[in-house]
Amino acid sequence: MGGDRHIFQHPHAPSLLVKVMDMQARAVYLETRPFKRWYKQYQRESAYRVYLNEITEYVTTTTRPSGVWQVPMARILGVAQTSLGLGLLVEKITDEAGNIAPTVADLARQGKMNETLSAQLDEFIEDLADAHVVLHDLSPSNIACGLNADGKSGLFLIDGFGVLPLVPVYAWSKRLNRRRIQRKYADMRAAMARRAREAALRAAGRADGGGAPTT
Repeated sequence: MGGDRHIFQHPHAPSLLVKVMDMQARAVYLETRPFKRWYKQYQRESAYRVYLNEITEYVTTTTRPSGVWQVPMARILGVAQTSLGLGLLVEKITDEAGNIAPTVADLARQGKMNETLSAQLDEFIEDLADAHVVLHDLSPSNIACGLNADGKSGLFLIDGFGVLPLVPVYAWSKRLNRRRIQRKYADMRAAMARRAREAALRAAGRADGGGAPTT
């Protein structure tokens, strides 16, 4: 759930963001999922289990020898108490001006999904599969395009990773995980292409309507 957290600039570290749980959004999400709501009440970590999932995945994939020199993920620096509860400290991926970098979803909406970005995405996905990153939500809104804290430019995974199933088969098998990532990526690209076609049709409709004669 990418929409279940608030994201804030760290008050003292320009290169860090603080993610805190949006408990209201989480309650709405669980309201329509009674089974998930039932078993989550027995998790001692409660809503914050997602932090453990992400920290575990980050540590596992960035320390395991995989052939990927630097896993393309925003770094996780730890947790901190905030006035809104426990927050996760993460690396801020920025644009050239130091603002939060756009996501691939943002760039697609702006009509910037070109061949160069498409090739970058293909390579990014291969790197994730090679590094055996377990994903549960591969979407363009979870991929930032910008600079990390070291000034390296590229695509970075900012959300949607970590082992969720009770039987973690994708954590056990790199081959199965690769197939799953490729399947999710194909679905993501198909959805992006569909939205692009729909946007083009809407734009064409507005253009036709704007040029219609009036009486």
